[in-house]
Amino acid sequence: MNFNQNNQGFNNTIHFGKKNKTQGSRSGFKAWLEELKGKVGKWDNQRKGLNPLLILLFTLIAMFIYFFLTLPALNFMAPEFYAFLITAVLIFNGLNLLFGKLPVFRTGWISTVAIALLIAIPAVLGFFSQPLLRAKSYATLIQVEDANFADSVKEMSYDKVPVVDREAAAIIGARQMGSVQEVVSQFEINENYTQINIKNVPVRVSPLAYSDIVKYFINSGNGIPYYVKVDMATQEADLIKLANPLKYSKSDILMRDITRHNRFNHPTKMFGETNFEVDDNGNGYYITSVLTRRIGFFGGTDVKGAIVTNGANGESQYYDIANVPNWVDRVYPADLIVQQLDFRGMYTNGFFNSIIGQRNVTRTTQGYNYVPLNDDIYLFTGVTSIRSDSSNLGFYFVNLRTKEAKFFSVPSADEVSAMNSAAGQIQEKNYTPAFPVLLNIKNRPTYLIGLKDASGLAKMFALVDAENYQQVIVGNTVQEVIAQYNLRTDTSNQPGADANEKTIVVDEVQNVVIDGNTIFFIRAKDDTTIYVGTAKQLGSALVFVKPGETLKVFGNPRGEQFDILEVRP
Repeated sequence: MNFNQNNQGFNNTIHFGKKNKTQGSRSGFKAWLEELKGKVGKWDNQRKGLNPLLILLFTLIAMFIYFFLTLPALNFMAPEFYAFLITAVLIFNGLNLLFGKLPVFRTGWISTVAIALLIAIPAVLGFFSQPLLRAKSYATLIQVEDANFADSVKEMSYDKVPVVDREAAAIIGARQMGSVQEVVSQFEINENYTQINIKNVPVRVSPLAYSDIVKYFINSGNGIPYYVKVDMATQEADLIKLANPLKYSKSDILMRDITRHNRFNHPTKMFGETNFEVDDNGNGYYITSVLTRRIGFFGGTDVKGAIVTNGANGESQYYDIANVPNWVDRVYPADLIVQQLDFRGMYTNGFFNSIIGQRNVTRTTQGYNYVPLNDDIYLFTGVTSIRSDSSNLGFYFVNLRTKEAKFFSVPSADEVSAMNSAAGQIQEKNYTPAFPVLLNIKNRPTYLIGLKDASGLAKMFALVDAENYQQVIVGNTVQEVIAQYNLRTDTSNQPGADANEKTIVVDEVQNVVIDGNTIFFIRAKDDTTIYVGTAKQLGSALVFVKPGETLKVFGNPRGEQFDILEVRP
C-alpha cells in the first residue's frame, strides 16, 4: 500500500514536471517575442524616417519604372498583374525599413498577409479553372462545323497557290534587300513575315527595322520608309515604299516601341501576338490580338478583339472581334487555334476519358499551314487519332480573322507521310520537303509540297493525292505539276452540266510539254480565269494563237480555271 502510494506520487511529480516544462517553453518564446517587439518598437520610436506619404510616392515611382520596363497587363485575369502587386508590396516594405518610420512589425505582418493572399487566390482560382473540373468547357472553346471539302474549298488558279513559307520568305527578302544599297546600309528586315492577302493575292510582308541604335538615332526622325513583300506564288520579292513611313514599330525604342505604345494606351488589355499588315492603300498597321479567359479567371484563353495601330501616326483603336475591319487578315494566333482544336479532340467526352478510355480522342497533326480563301487566311491542319498513326481522319480549316472553323471528314495520309512520299520521288537530289499546302484539285484534297535545295528555296514541286499518297507528281513549276495532274486524272473530255461558250481576247500564251503532250495556258484581257487546253484534244487550234487575237472557246469552268474542249470559229 505504501509502495503504490509512493509510486503514484512519483508519477504525479513527473507529469507535473513535464507540464511545467511545456508551459515554460511557451512562456519563454512569448517572452522572447515580447522582448523582440519591445526592442523593435524602441528602434521604431528612435527612427526619424521619411513621411509615409513620401515612401508611398517613391514606391509609385519605382512601380512606374517597373511597369515601363516589363509592361504587365493591369488585369485580374493576367498572372503578371499579381506579380506586379507583390513587387509593389515588397518595394514599399523595403523602402519603409530603410528610410521610413512606420512600425516594422505591423507593416511586415500586413504585407505578409497581403502577399500570401496574392499567391493563394490565383492558385485556388487557377485550380478551379483546370480541365480536370471544366473539361466540357475546354472542349467547346471553338465551335466546329462539319462541311464538304469540295463545296467549301474552291479550286484556285495556279498563279495564286502559296508556295513560300516563312523560312523561304526570309531568304528571298534578304536577297531583295541587298539590291538597294542606301537601304541595306541603314536597315535590316524584321523577320516576322506575316502571311496576308493584298488585293486577293497571297503575300508575306515584313517591315524594315533599324539595324542598330546608332542607325536608329540617325533615321528615326524620318521613320521606316519600306516593307518587303514576297509573292507566295511567284517567289518574287519587292521592296515597297509605304504610303506613310512607320514611326512606331518593333524596332523603335521608348514610347515608339509598338508594344509599349499599345500598353500605355490600353493598360488593362491582355495582349496576344502582334503582326504587321498592310491595307489595300499601302498603309502599314500593327494588329494586336486582345485575350480574355473564358473559363474561370485563368482558364480557356481566347481572343475577344484586336487593337489596330497605325504605324505612321500611332493612332490606336480597339475593336471587338465582330467589328474587326475586313481588310485585317490575322487576329487569332495560330498556336492558340491549334491548342483549342486539341482541347476539342481531348475533352469532348470528358477529362478521364482523355486519359483512361480515350474513346474518340483526337489531336491535330504535327504542323499546320495557311491557305488563302475568299480573301481571308485560313489555318489548316490534319486531325489524327491520339494513338499517333500515320493517317488523318480529316482536316480542320479555321479563319484567322473570325475563328470560323470547319472539319472535313477525309480519311487520308498525314502530312509527314505525304512529305516523305514526295521526297522519295527525287532521292538523288537530296531536296527537303516543306510542310504542304492543301488544295482542291478536281474536287480531291491534294497536298502541294515545295521541295527545297540546300539554299532553303523551293526548286521543284510535288502534288500528292491526300487519299492515296502513293500517287505523286513532281515537276519544276506549280503550273507544270497541276497541268500534269489534270492530264493524268482526266477520264472524260465530255462537257459538264455547266459547260459554256466564251469569247476572249488573248493577253498571254504559254505552253508546257508533259508526257509528250503540249498543254496551253492562256490569259485573257480583263479576266482572271486561266484557260487551259491540250494539243492532244484541240490539235493545232492553239499553236499559232498570239496576244491580241479573239478566240471563241467552249469548255468546262472549274474554279478559276476553264478547261477548253473546243475552239469555235
